[in-house]
Amino acid sequence: MNSDRVDEISALRAQKKLDREAEVEAREAKEAEEAKSHAANMARIAKKMARIEAGNNAVAEEPAEEPALKPATEKKNPAVEKPAAKAKGRTKGRPKGSKNRR
Repeated sequence: MNSDRVDEISALRAQKKLDREAEVEAREAKEAEEAKSHAANMARIAKKMARIEAGNNAVAEEPAEEPALKPATEKKNPAVEKPAAKAKGRTKGRPKGSKNRR
């Protein structure tokens, strides 16, 4: 084998090793974040369960945001006259479905 080829192979192996280590670190960080989130959820659930068992059935832990109400629209007065509809005139061009082509 060529010495350049051996150097390339060893460099690739070293790079693959670094990539695997980076993947392991990323996976561990993601798992730690998920575990932290899960622990927070379990603590919240335990708090609710304790409150329910104590007889406090008030489930509202945090005040829920009220939906934004739409502004009241003005009612239209039916007595107001509508503008007259436009009279249909003759259309230009050949009628739809017509077979008489030029």
